[in-house]
Amino acid sequence: MVRIDVALVPQEIEARNLNGITAIVIDVLRASTTIACAISNGCDEVIPTTSVEEAVEISRAYARGDYLLCGERKGEKIEGFDLGNSPLEYTADRVAGKKIIITTTNGTGAIRAAKGADDVIVGSFWNISAACDRAVALGRDILIVCAGEGRRFALEDAVCAGMMCERIASMVAVDESDGCVAARRLYASFRGGLEAAVASSEHARYLARIGFGDDVAAAVQADRVGVVPVLREGHIVRRAE
Repeated sequence: MVRIDVALVPQEIEARNLNGITAIVIDVLRASTTIACAISNGCDEVIPTTSVEEAVEISRAYARGDYLLCGERKGEKIEGFDLGNSPLEYTADRVAGKKIIITTTNGTGAIRAAKGADDVIVGSFWNISAACDRAVALGRDILIVCAGEGRRFALEDAVCAGMMCERIASMVAVDESDGCVAARRLYASFRGGLEAAVASSEHARYLARIGFGDDVAAAVQADRVGVVPVLREGHIVRRAE
């Protein structure tokens, strides 16, 4: 039996021992969706950072043509960076063969917070089946970490976590935490209208106001890609088939 837990905000795992755990980190709007897109479109790797300064410092180790400096603050592209955090920007012609050095308000920090797990998978609606299949195949207890918004609960991440819990429970016998039960019930309540549910979230409404409504509509598309981005020594790469 697999124990499945959901951390509805990343602070829940700050003091937690993650040994023996497979973590799936979700930031639907938008970092994990963007990372799935970049990996699917052939980027070399994604390097998650927690500050603008760290991203710039890391970039100095590479030739200018080898990387893209990417990220956002308050949803907007950081001044002087190559790309923001819109998955729709990460087309194959922009990212193929490049190192993506990225900092975001919530998602990259949540990925870094989970680094103590035996395996860290970056999950989203876009790669939900691939992420769940890989987590189950690893045969360990599973922790789904919601990035949240400003260290607060985010509806879109919790709904995605609930969908993941539902899929995992359909594949293997599970022992569910209260967080898992809550996320599954939340997902069940929105099952017939996921796009509307995500669009109604606080952060989705904010993104729409600043011109990123298309990102919100795109982010809820399930199984758009089949990649499994995994964290390896601080870098996110595509899991070898």
